[in-house]
Amino acid sequence: MATNSSSPVAIASAKLQRATETVLRSIAIDALALGAGMTLPKGDSYRERLGVGAGTVQQAFQILATAEALTTQSRGHLGRQIVESRIDRLWQIAELDPVRLVLPPRGPLEVRAMAEFSATSFRRLDIPYAIAHRRGASERIDAVRAGDADVAIVSSGVAAQLVGANDPDLEQLVHAEGTFYAPNRLLVLGGEGRRVAIDSNSWDQRRLTELEFPEEEGFEYVEVDFPRVPVEILRGNVDVGIWHEMQTLISPTLAGLHVRQPRRAATHTMLEQSSAAVMLVSKARPELQSVLGSLHNRDFARRVSELTSLPDDSPELLDLFWTV
Repeated sequence: MATNSSSPVAIASAKLQRATETVLRSIAIDALALGAGMTLPKGDSYRERLGVGAGTVQQAFQILATAEALTTQSRGHLGRQIVESRIDRLWQIAELDPVRLVLPPRGPLEVRAMAEFSATSFRRLDIPYAIAHRRGASERIDAVRAGDADVAIVSSGVAAQLVGANDPDLEQLVHAEGTFYAPNRLLVLGGEGRRVAIDSNSWDQRRLTELEFPEEEGFEYVEVDFPRVPVEILRGNVDVGIWHEMQTLISPTLAGLHVRQPRRAATHTMLEQSSAAVMLVSKARPELQSVLGSLHNRDFARRVSELTSLPDDSPELLDLFWTV
């Protein structure tokens, strides 16, 4: 005989199902946030926090184990230690939103490597994601603070100066040196004139410009979006400017511009301190901590090295999507 959907049995069954789903999602998020080897909260914590019984918590752990999403080992009164987890299955069980990343604008090969590394990593984990590009490190940081993005990528110099180690909203995941500014990719274009291009919206470009061309030595700053430095020099609007080398159809050298490395020790020191890419992760998405920490970060550095080592006439550098 069929059970009426409004009968006490049906109502109790539905409540149990909802309670179990709530516990499943909570455990899955905790497991993603903590990672393998760490200890999950004790069963009492889930019961008190979610208002469920011990049997419901136990059933949730059994479901996760049967689904091969989470393997744990009991540590008695300490809780359960995570032995193994499947990130993709935990993500689906937790019904989490896609990961929203905001990167610097297209053009530099390092940014191309960031985007390719991120996309490949999240596809490998079967986690939905969305990648956007936005000018200005401050703008990208603000997007995460406002909840419009989950991860922003900035230079290590920006992370140190604008975020700091104990930020209440953001966690930092630091990549290898040379992943934001690869060696010899930060250039000075133009001659020896006094009119210097400066981009107030780019924290790195502005500070590097102030160090390489101090205003007190008679240099005059002219506001220019840093990707347009070569264009503004060729137009005669500025004489010189610092430029992060980009994937262009016509290189500055081919256009007849003088190209050199920065000369001042202070500029080189700041560049060294800023060369690593840093992922700033929203603390409102705790499940991202171990997920991002599990990425194969050496692949990122390797891809940067591969791209920046290609000859100028490489077919791979003719991809118009990445060309500015």
